[in-house]
Amino acid sequence: MAAIAGAAYLAGGVIGLFSAVLQQDSDGDVYVLALSLVAIALGCGLGIVAVRGHRLPETCYHLLALAPIGVITLGIRAERESLLAMALASLLILVTIFAFAFFTWVAAWSLQVLSVVALIGAKLAWDAMPWMAAVAMSVQNVILAVILGWLVRAAARAETDDLTGLPDRRGFERALASALDRAARIDRPLSLAFLDLDDFAAVNEQRGRAAGDQLMHLVAQEWAALVGSDGVLARYGGDRFALLLPLSVSQASELLERFPREFSAGIAGRCLDDTPVTLSGRAEAALEEARRAGGSRVFCSADGAADNWAEMAAALSAGEFTVVYQPIVDLGSGRTTGAEALLRWVRADGAPVSPVDFIPRAERSGFIVELGRFVLETAGREAAAWAVPGKITVNVSGRELHQPGYYDQVTTTLMTTGLPPGRLVLEVTESMLEADSPVALETLRRLRALGIRIAVDDFGTGWSSLSRLDRLPADILKIDRSFVAAIAPEATSAPLVAAITALAAALGLRTVAEGVEEEHQATVLARHGVDEVQGWLHGRPGDSAAIRAALGRPAVDRPDLPVTDRVSH
Repeated sequence: MAAIAGAAYLAGGVIGLFSAVLQQDSDGDVYVLALSLVAIALGCGLGIVAVRGHRLPETCYHLLALAPIGVITLGIRAERESLLAMALASLLILVTIFAFAFFTWVAAWSLQVLSVVALIGAKLAWDAMPWMAAVAMSVQNVILAVILGWLVRAAARAETDDLTGLPDRRGFERALASALDRAARIDRPLSLAFLDLDDFAAVNEQRGRAAGDQLMHLVAQEWAALVGSDGVLARYGGDRFALLLPLSVSQASELLERFPREFSAGIAGRCLDDTPVTLSGRAEAALEEARRAGGSRVFCSADGAADNWAEMAAALSAGEFTVVYQPIVDLGSGRTTGAEALLRWVRADGAPVSPVDFIPRAERSGFIVELGRFVLETAGREAAAWAVPGKITVNVSGRELHQPGYYDQVTTTLMTTGLPPGRLVLEVTESMLEADSPVALETLRRLRALGIRIAVDDFGTGWSSLSRLDRLPADILKIDRSFVAAIAPEATSAPLVAAITALAAALGLRTVAEGVEEEHQATVLARHGVDEVQGWLHGRPGDSAAIRAALGRPAVDRPDLPVTDRVSH
């Protein structure tokens, strides 16, 4: 607001200065010249305040809008019956713009009424300008006020959550970008927190959606009162809130301890060169840690999160991360029908880093979003070049699905690489979908509507698989490797696998078994109607050229993999 006020004072000062210099034929020129210089100085001062990130009390801005009305009115009196008087009167438009852009409806219209009174009063008291000019400028100001007031409030409603009255996700992300920029300029602390209401889904299910909406509205009021005007509280989506505070992580944590209700929260503090994506990633990682720990607690981003981010970002830039592909084989024909994209990290000195090590680090630091983007773009580009149109499976983290631009990221990748949507399979974990995240599920439904297939990974390990499966936007069930490993050499059946395949058939879903290492496992899986398999029995992960050569051909046995290759992203 200080920047806009400064720009308005500078503009008014410059206009008044040029008008006084160009028309030197009245006694009021010195007065107008002096006021113009004061306005320019004040505008520069407000600009400095804005650059340094300082916040003035709201009363100051009301005075900054009110003062020009009186000053301009006196200027009109000094320059009455001259063109300069009308030039000064036109500056009241700047007051209108500033007031309706930043003030409440009542305050803005109060200033507008004062502006019109000043114009008409100048005509009546001093005959400072023709009636036509006074009326035209008054009408012009009123019309501008109506249009600008409507546009500003329409824009505000577009970034406001209807239920809580708080900023929505879009409005919060704009505030976050602005706050990061301001904090970087003046080097002051900034903390971002994500908060999830515990058991909110249970309230909706047991007491109805109306009760859930009432609870959400009440929580928003309670928390907003504690945050005050210094912070930004927003409804981020579903039962998630986002909070931005000009405080250190420890100070933000202390404030959250005063929040009523049961909730889980993750906090991250601003680091050097942070972007909205990096800061959000660390806060979301901390929230996931809090939820995994049982919920109803506040976790702060790990101290090493920024270091992990920097290390992996440097490795990605240096080309140390690569994508390899594990064949997926049709059990009926024995042919390779596609591949799953897996991420590998080999340092510049040739030392491999196990996915068991770097994937959790990437999730905690939030860098998993960048790695996911890299895998999707690389796999999409290379799969599009395969002569035989095999499918390509790409793993997706929960954090990626919660990114507001993930849908656009996927569609842009398909467009730029030329990969048809029907050849892409996005693989998500069952445990992630169990949370019934509205944002994640809606993103998956939109992607599925394009023809992209959705695979549920590690199926059968979650506690609520059967009760929720019919609501998930899924096309493929991936049978967890633990069920496959349990098939003994002498076994002729696997009851759990049989149950899963029967359920999948009833729901019209295909099945893919993971971790197939032995021939007897493949035999039992085929007997139970499993559609496809992947694992060391049919080939180790290889580069794009190897998969391109294997597609459509019968799978062949491959040597066992080293331990470091037996973990997928």
